[in-house]
Amino acid sequence: MKKLVIAAAIVAAGVGGVSYANHVATKEVRAEIDKQLALVSEQTGATFKYADLSASVISNSVEISNMEVISSEGDNVASIQSIEVTGYETDKISPHTTFDVKSFQFNKDFVAKLPADTNTMLASASYDLHSSLDYDEKSGDSDVVVKLDAKDIVSFNMNMGLANTQALMDASLAISKAQQAAGSEPLTYEQELQQQTLIMQAMSKLEPRSVNFELNNQGELKALLESELIKQGMSVEQMQMMVEQQLQQAPVTEEIAEAISGFVKGLNSFSVSAKLPEGKTMMEVNQQIMMLIGQPEKLVEYINLEVKGD
Repeated sequence: MKKLVIAAAIVAAGVGGVSYANHVATKEVRAEIDKQLALVSEQTGATFKYADLSASVISNSVEISNMEVISSEGDNVASIQSIEVTGYETDKISPHTTFDVKSFQFNKDFVAKLPADTNTMLASASYDLHSSLDYDEKSGDSDVVVKLDAKDIVSFNMNMGLANTQALMDASLAISKAQQAAGSEPLTYEQELQQQTLIMQAMSKLEPRSVNFELNNQGELKALLESELIKQGMSVEQMQMMVEQQLQQAPVTEEIAEAISGFVKGLNSFSVSAKLPEGKTMMEVNQQIMMLIGQPEKLVEYINLEVKGD
């Protein structure tokens, strides 16, 4: 019984310690978040308010709840249920970082003031966004994931595998540190130019390994398409016929033509995936692809292209 009490005391102390650490982390993070939001407000004129903020030292995460975006005129622009960042570190590139936004939605009054040609379905939708970065410092490989969901309308997913990303990660970290050091002082033109050059040089070294894009109907994709086509005086049926005619002349394989046709008819899902040759930079891959335009069978073989649609 005594041992059980001691064990319980140790657990309680551990939990209490973590809770206190989380409390301290939350206070520190809140101060930094407020500082950054103040800088954004100064640059844009918009005001950002949130109901709560929490930080966890165990999961290395920060979550902001119930944020409101208010224009410089005092009008409500948008609301966000939550924003969560996990794995981010200021002094190095984390092996796994995620960024999640839940239920971002523009205010109805704000949408009503948008230009007449704005698609009201997309402007009024509620959005979820998920992005993640997995980085292997030893190999230099990275995997990037982006998922955007316009609730009840359509979702878009992208996965990309990259090699030789060390230079890009180092450049990103150097720029982040420079911005932190600058604080509230804006960067000079020369500093911005140096940062842009650094990023461009790093990106030129990237080697794409794999890519996947996927579009999925979440209920109202056809209605969304109709709302855009009607602006051009066209119906969905007319668009489908036009695509069929164009596919007859397009330099694509029969399998790809069938996938595109299947999606245009079904409007359910459409995906494109490719596995790219190793040891080639983006520029080198693009140059080879341009040389293979008009040779669909060879192009499909070169990038292991697979297209599906229904």
